[in-house]
Amino acid sequence: MKLILSLAFFMMNLAGQADVMTLRRLFAKANIDLASNEKLIELTKHADLKKQPLLYAYHAAGIISMANHVYWPGKKYSYFNEGKEKLERAVNFAPMNVEIRFIRFSIQKGSPFFLGYYNEMEEDQQFILSHLDTTDWTKAYQQEVKDFLNS
Repeated sequence: MKLILSLAFFMMNLAGQADVMTLRRLFAKANIDLASNEKLIELTKHADLKKQPLLYAYHAAGIISMANHVYWPGKKYSYFNEGKEKLERAVNFAPMNVEIRFIRFSIQKGSPFFLGYYNEMEEDQQFILSHLDTTDWTKAYQQEVKDFLNS
């Protein structure tokens, strides 16, 4: 019986990891591919901040990225602000989560300067670099993150 429970727990962990990997891929394409952005939002729309802060942060990032896929400035600004508020909630709820901080860094790096969403970039960069070894990320993904942080 213990073996079955252990195996079930292991499989659920693998499924969870696959979901996060999928979210990472979608997030990487969300700014330039509407279908990826919509899929990111769809997969994370039920994320609860207190139970799934990482998924909540990816949802926030998807909302922010929708600003790249609409024409009207008012709608762009609305998507940006809604997502930004959610993302800041996620960072405030889980400030030691390296991936949430990386999501914020990525969004701030890609945000137009006039929106004023850039104040935490240096702090996030230092935090991520100093905590990279504490993540369960693959070495290849860690290197991708390092390259992006230093680009």
